[in-house]
Amino acid sequence: MSVRPVEAATEGLRIMRRKPTVVLAWAVFSLVMLPVLGLVAKIVLGKEGLEVLAGRAGSADPREILDLVTHLGGAMVLLIALALLLGSVLSAAIIRSVIEPANDRFAYLRVGKEEVQLLVVSLITWAAALIVTVIPSGAVVMGTSLLSGPAANWFGTVGTLAVIGLSLWVGVRLSLLGPHAFSHHHIDIRAAWIQTHGQFFRLLGMFVMTIVMSAIVSIIGATASSIVAGLLGGGVNVRAAGVNAGLILTLLANLLLAPVFLTLQAVILAAAPAKAFAHLNQDEIDAGLHP
Repeated sequence: MSVRPVEAATEGLRIMRRKPTVVLAWAVFSLVMLPVLGLVAKIVLGKEGLEVLAGRAGSADPREILDLVTHLGGAMVLLIALALLLGSVLSAAIIRSVIEPANDRFAYLRVGKEEVQLLVVSLITWAAALIVTVIPSGAVVMGTSLLSGPAANWFGTVGTLAVIGLSLWVGVRLSLLGPHAFSHHHIDIRAAWIQTHGQFFRLLGMFVMTIVMSAIVSIIGATASSIVAGLLGGGVNVRAAGVNAGLILTLLANLLLAPVFLTLQAVILAAAPAKAFAHLNQDEIDAGLHP
């Protein structure tokens, strides 16, 4: 069996078409949980911590995440753990809908062993990202500093491309660790790594397609927020006590719609590797060896 990239990449879209009420339930879950996460952040980080966090908002660079943890200490560790747990609950629900479609109680949402294992998988993935980016990047920077002229530029360019290539290779080879842990009920890095042998370019193509679709969803979400804000505001630009009513309506539209479109992106990104895992283990899944 081998991965079918297009089918795997579009699995999230098929889930949205087949189970719209389930996807709506996931969006409601995100809509409720994101403000809860924000409230916890406000309590544990305080004003100064929130300002530091706002300065790094949206960053997925593991080095910046590590810097945040170092700067904010235990409060940031608690916040990251809670965010990862909420993300793991949603990811597990999406994976469950692909691998165990009949197990649809509570819109596939659970809090149990599988969710905790996916949280650990997230930590392993971040640790691997740090190892394959920070150490090689440090070596490239050091090597570049020891050279001069064209040799330094050449070494820096080649070194940067090598780090990117290494990151892609490790990321793709570990991409089925989550579905593998979910299906086998334990984390086995070696077995999940072996599963991707000979599938690198198929999986890479799958992820390129999912990233493009996720970006399109993000653009649609931003456009929808602007349109809704415009409709609610009715083109009125009223200021009261120094407050712009249009700005408030735009913020409200974003608060309501952002969790929905973030959920749609999560469905696209999590369903693809789950479907790829199903492709590689179809015989076992059909035989009931992976419940």
